[in-house]
Amino acid sequence: MTFILEAVQVSKEIAGRLILQDISLSCSNNTKLLIRGKNGSGKSTLLKMLAGITEPTSGQIVRSAQKIGYVPEHFPESLRFTLKEYLLLVSSFQGGSKASIENEISKYIELFGLEAFLDTSLKACSKGTKQKVGIIQALLMKPDLLLLDEPLTGLDAESQQVLIELLNEAQTPIIFTSHEEALIRNVAKEIFQIETGEITVQSMKAVPKKRIRVAFHRREDVKDLPVSQQEFDGNVAVFTVEGNASDEVLRNLLQKNCSILEVRELT
Repeated sequence: MTFILEAVQVSKEIAGRLILQDISLSCSNNTKLLIRGKNGSGKSTLLKMLAGITEPTSGQIVRSAQKIGYVPEHFPESLRFTLKEYLLLVSSFQGGSKASIENEISKYIELFGLEAFLDTSLKACSKGTKQKVGIIQALLMKPDLLLLDEPLTGLDAESQQVLIELLNEAQTPIIFTSHEEALIRNVAKEIFQIETGEITVQSMKAVPKKRIRVAFHRREDVKDLPVSQQEFDGNVAVFTVEGNASDEVLRNLLQKNCSILEVRELT
């Protein structure tokens, strides 16, 4: 198997303190990997090493990925650009015509509801808005590998769902940290659990997705559900749901007096 990235017995020491010890992991084309652990366990440090932002004290990280998109938990505070200026600058590094760049930026601006902030200084933007900008700049790179550190932090429910759908549709391998169950349940295929600087690996059991067709009275009754895809036709909705989330979705729908028309497992 060809690996996009491979870490071999990586350790990291900061100010005389051993943060991570003998970490080994690999990333292939279909990786959707969650790194989980308590605060201070070294998750963010590991992502920074994988991204090449900081180097390991010992061990080796081999990257065949040409472009790595990285979204930190905290967006840089010192940037002097407006939101649109920054995204145009990031996109210009990737080549392409001005028209195609602006079209792609416009697509993400609309998806994340940022139209009102295009000419706002990034310094003046809220944490949630900065988080959206950080995600968009990584996606605009068209990376070979996407590294995300707590990407749902500060996002409103609608934007969280947009991001989950984008990550599900992405052909790019993804390594991320998260405390958010919606992201873990809908995106992760494997979990790496860090305990006291070491990793234990847990492969998530593949649970088939389900198709739920439902009739509803009010659109508000079917908002903010943990679904990966949704389609509407009048007062009928069709949801594609990860198997792990289907019970929760059905329970919420029944509590809102919606009529379940069909539940079908997808192969």
